[in-house]
Amino acid sequence: MAQAGMKSFLFACLLLISLDTQAMQHHLLIVSGIGGTDEYRQKFLDQAARLQQAALDAGIAQQNITLLMAEPGTATEPKADKSTLLRALDKIEASSEDHDRVFMVLIGHGNSRGDGAVFNLPGPDISAAELGQALARFGERQLVVVNTASASGPFISKLTAPHRVIITATASAQEYHAPLFGEFFVAAFASEGADRDKDERISLLEAFDFARREVRRSYESDKRLVIEHALLDDNGDGEGSLEPGEYELDGALANRIYLQQPRSAATGAPAELIAMLQHKQTLEISISDLKRQRDSLDRTLYYDQLEDLLIELARLTRQIKASED
Repeated sequence: MAQAGMKSFLFACLLLISLDTQAMQHHLLIVSGIGGTDEYRQKFLDQAARLQQAALDAGIAQQNITLLMAEPGTATEPKADKSTLLRALDKIEASSEDHDRVFMVLIGHGNSRGDGAVFNLPGPDISAAELGQALARFGERQLVVVNTASASGPFISKLTAPHRVIITATASAQEYHAPLFGEFFVAAFASEGADRDKDERISLLEAFDFARREVRRSYESDKRLVIEHALLDDNGDGEGSLEPGEYELDGALANRIYLQQPRSAATGAPAELIAMLQHKQTLEISISDLKRQRDSLDRTLYYDQLEDLLIELARLTRQIKASED
């Protein structure tokens, strides 16, 4: 291992005490909104249930998963109206730590409203601006918000911020037909076809790419013009990209975020494995940063640095795999 790599590895080891006592926790809020018809009502409930199961399978604690439904099955289940949604965010903010990660997935219908958009709920809808204000309380905490509804594009500009990944099923409020994106986005977490790098887990970028690809395939199969265009924003500029990537303006952060609960001493992972995983993430970030600087660096220097990082990453990946077998 190169000297710089060894220093990074030792630094990761020094972080273990903190990781042991303050392991990152994932929190997930799923909101299943108004269906309007029996067909969509059932579709939204099914998607919410499948996402909830995927989260449990990914190791997220049951108590960290909140499911709100427009039409709950029992009188004791919380109803997905605006006040309940805002209280759920209050509870997650109060019960989570600054180093935790919060996911919020909106499944349902939406429509344009003035110069913005809303997500449809029983009673008053919630607008993109209102949701943006509600999320401000999370400060710099890492947030992932996925709005799979129609007319969801304006949520990008209202929710964008550093350390956030914002995904919408449409590029604008004018794309008002019920999109297919949400169905495929949820399906990605149980599909081997979404695991592009074959590491047996699905990043948000992989889930986005899978859903976008399957949406296009579905329209082409039906010989229809594609009328929905999903966006991903994770650099805080509020623009959103139709084709994000690990080395593009958007996509680097989404490529490093997984639904899976990170392994830690609290979940029984060996200290050495935790340190290696932390170091792997550091290397991946360094590679992403270096590739984005390609045009501004001396060509020889760029390729020398890239080769060193890729060799170290390959060696470390083999060590991680061997320790997990």
